[in-house]
Order: sequence, then structure tokens, then C-alpha cells
Amino acid sequence: MDIALFNLMSQNRPDETPAEILGTTVAKVRLAESLGFDGAWFAEHHFTSHSVCPSPLMMVSHLAAVTTRLRLGPAVVVLPLHHPLRVVQEVGMLQALSGNRLMLGLGTGHQPHEFRTYGIPMEERTAILEEGWDIIAQGLTTGRVGYAGKHFTVPDAPVAAFPGAVPPLFLAGGEPRLLQRAARAGGSLFISQGHRRAAAALPLREKLLAALRAGGLPESALKLAIQRYVFVTDDPAERRQAAEGMLRFIRTTLSLREEEPQRDGAFMRSIPFAGEPSIDWLLENAPIGPAARVAELLAEDFHTLSPSHWSLYMGFTGLPAPRVLASLEAFGTKVLPALRRLSAEPARLAS
Repeated sequence: MDIALFNLMSQNRPDETPAEILGTTVAKVRLAESLGFDGAWFAEHHFTSHSVCPSPLMMVSHLAAVTTRLRLGPAVVVLPLHHPLRVVQEVGMLQALSGNRLMLGLGTGHQPHEFRTYGIPMEERTAILEEGWDIIAQGLTTGRVGYAGKHFTVPDAPVAAFPGAVPPLFLAGGEPRLLQRAARAGGSLFISQGHRRAAAALPLREKLLAALRAGGLPESALKLAIQRYVFVTDDPAERRQAAEGMLRFIRTTLSLREEEPQRDGAFMRSIPFAGEPSIDWLLENAPIGPAARVAELLAEDFHTLSPSHWSLYMGFTGLPAPRVLASLEAFGTKVLPALRRLSAEPARLAS
């Protein structure tokens, strides 16, 4: 099982600058490498404080220069917002720059305001992604692209930097035919468990399995990648502040699915929603707090969901950068070794 650090690069407070957020991200990734993480992911979002990173491939390029071992990747390239001919060339270039350390996350996107601002019909996003995926796979494996589709037409063209294979593939999306295609290609399928206990995430796993079965694929074809929010601290006040930050983040994530997210300029408002978890519930059930408790909850995830990849997000709290780095170090020294022991055990799925 691989364990990666996820970097959303949110502006959690109005007084944070993009330069500070990006600088802290670089520090976190370098620390994660020294702690023994396997990889690091970088998000793509546009036009809100939810993320100051519109280009995860640029982040991969920068971090490839200051790391030596970590696998690096976009989680995800929102492919309908990009011309795939440019993506295929940049991915090939990044494989060369990084020494073949790239992971490739692709997704359809889910935020209406991003599609509207780019002038791209959101209802076409699955079909656009499929054509873009064709072009990327063709260019990375053959070194040439020639394509005639509804959304893209590319005259025969060589790709100068191509690795001869698609990097390890991860898909974020819910369309069954996309899930089936990724599984047939040996790719991993992302679900966002977020703050949920493992039992509450089982329906998300079952939805993936149902899609694979519908496509004639065995359940063994599922390689499950889980997005999880975690924070390690022994300080009760800091733990509560982390829970408050988690709730703000959950609210923001949900509101981004609205036609027009509520924001002041680019800064997202924290809008309560029906059925949201309480701070006390998060303190009891979310993996925030002492290392032993975080390890216990992640062990529960492992035995219930059987992930092959964890993408762990620790940047939601709004705490100062030194405290976030301290949490990451505590995770790496106290929790990560326990997870490594779990990954050596036989997989045990819930019935």
C-alpha cells in the first residue's frame, strides 16, 4: 500500500498569501519525503480560496527539482478544462524531468462555476475527458498523436518527449464507463472518505464494485485509492481548532458543487448545511488528535475498505505553518510505521 501526502493549497485565512501557502507546501512535501511517504499529490482548482493552485503539473515540476524519491502527481488534472495535446506533452516532459516519478490523476471535474468561467459545457465533461484520455494514451505510448473526434481533431503529430507508457493512473469520477476503462488499464479509483468512518464509506466502495461488475470485470480489478483528512496533535485546544477547520473545509467542499459558490472575492464563505457533523462528533470520530487514535481509525479504514493507496490531507486546519509541519512530523514518526505494519498483513474485506 502506498501512502501519499495530498496538497490542496487552500487559503484558510484571509491573511495568508499564495506565496506563503505554496512555500509551506514545498516544505511539507520535502518533509514527507524525509519521513518515508511514498508520494505527493497536488490539486487543481480555479477561482476560489479553496485552492490557490490552478496548475498541479507546475507544482509537480517544481517539486521534482527538490525531491529525489517521492512519486509526484496531479490529483487531478481536470481534463475537460485542458487541451489534451498540451497535457500529453507536459506529462512526457515531466516524466523526463522527474526520472519517471510521475503519477497521473485524471478527473472530470465537478464545479459548475469553473466550467462556466472557462466556457466549457459541463454536461459534456465525460465525453471530453474520454477523447482527451484517448489522445494522452496514444501520445505517451506511441510518441505520435492523430485524432478525429467530436471535441478534438488533431492532425498526425509527433510527441518529442514521450516515456513509452502511461504513468501509474488514478481516476476521480463516477461514470461507470470511466471507472471500467481505468480498471482495465490497471489504474486506481479514487473515493473521498474525508471525515467519514470506514463503515460510512463502504457504499462508495460498493458503487465502484458495481460499476466494475456491470462492465464484466472481477472485483479483484478494483485498486482503491482513498482521500482522507487527518491531523495529529496531543494538544486539546489545537485538536478542537483542527476540528473547526475540518468543518469549515467540509462546508466549503460541499458549496463548490453549487451553481455559484458563496464567496467574498475569491475567499469562500463557511455556510452551514443540513445534517453537517458537529465539532463534538468530529472530535470523537475523525482522525484528528493523538497519534494512537489516528492510527486506530486508519487501521479501521484499512481492514474495512482494503485500500491500495492512501492520499492524506493535513492542510485544512487554519493553524500556522509550524503547527501543520509539526503534525506531519508526528504522523510520519508515530503513525506511518503502524500503517506500514498494516500493509504487510493479508487484506481483510468487510462482508
